[in-house]
Amino acid sequence: MADRFQEGLESGSFQTVARIGQPRKPDLSNEISIASSWKDKVGAILVPDNASAKMGVSSLILADRLKRDGHEIILTLSCRDTNRIGLGSVALGAAAIGIETLLCVSGDHTTSGDHPAAKPVYDLDSVQMLSMLNGMQNGKDSAGNPLDQAPSFYKGAVVSATAEPLGPQLMKVRKKITAGAKFLITLAVFTPEQVAPFLEVTSELTVPILAGVLLPSYREIVDYRDRAIPGTPIPMNLVSTWKGLDEDAFRSASIDHVRNLINKLRDSGKFAGICISASNREADIQELLL
Repeated sequence: MADRFQEGLESGSFQTVARIGQPRKPDLSNEISIASSWKDKVGAILVPDNASAKMGVSSLILADRLKRDGHEIILTLSCRDTNRIGLGSVALGAAAIGIETLLCVSGDHTTSGDHPAAKPVYDLDSVQMLSMLNGMQNGKDSAGNPLDQAPSFYKGAVVSATAEPLGPQLMKVRKKITAGAKFLITLAVFTPEQVAPFLEVTSELTVPILAGVLLPSYREIVDYRDRAIPGTPIPMNLVSTWKGLDEDAFRSASIDHVRNLINKLRDSGKFAGICISASNREADIQELLL
């Protein structure tokens, strides 16, 4: 059965997705409260899978808790931490609790996170995971063994709209679509100009694309070096402006900037929606929701 997010994308209505953080504690009350403030303002909540290679509470547990509160969920599956057996198991678990929308990512390398000594798995990449999920929908696991019941999934993937050069990224995203991706979410962009070259060469893509936007933390800006966030380059003139502000002024200025960016991306007519992330600032996302 299609969820509201899928129905919204397929109907052509502009979708707003907000990403929740994975807390580093078993108490989920803060995340539940934040998500409650987004109710009826977002099409879905994106639950990450140890984003940026930083450990947090189980994504499936967090997703289940939010699902029980009535939220539409997009559950991220990362190839970095789990082999094909585990990925298949989590996917079945998601289907068992009524979560069918999955975002398939390879995942940032462990050396970029808070456990640099951890061994990355990468048994599959994101394209292979999409293919595995297709097989599961046809009643077979990754080894070809029959499932007792075939699940239903609505699968998405990510794309770096600011990659240089764009050619290899476009080649991979076409493979993702062939492997079953029904929607794409870009890594965070900060200006319409950043994404313009991407849009010029992706008009032939047959799936809806959501633009990723990010509210960075004050610490990220203070410590920022060019391309310090993998796949998410922040224009240095913007960084310089923000670095000149105190923390309160930065908070206000960054919210204004992302709000204006969202309006421009929506008005461009080039995107099917947006996906809003925030670096430990999820409570500020409410100010961006119309």
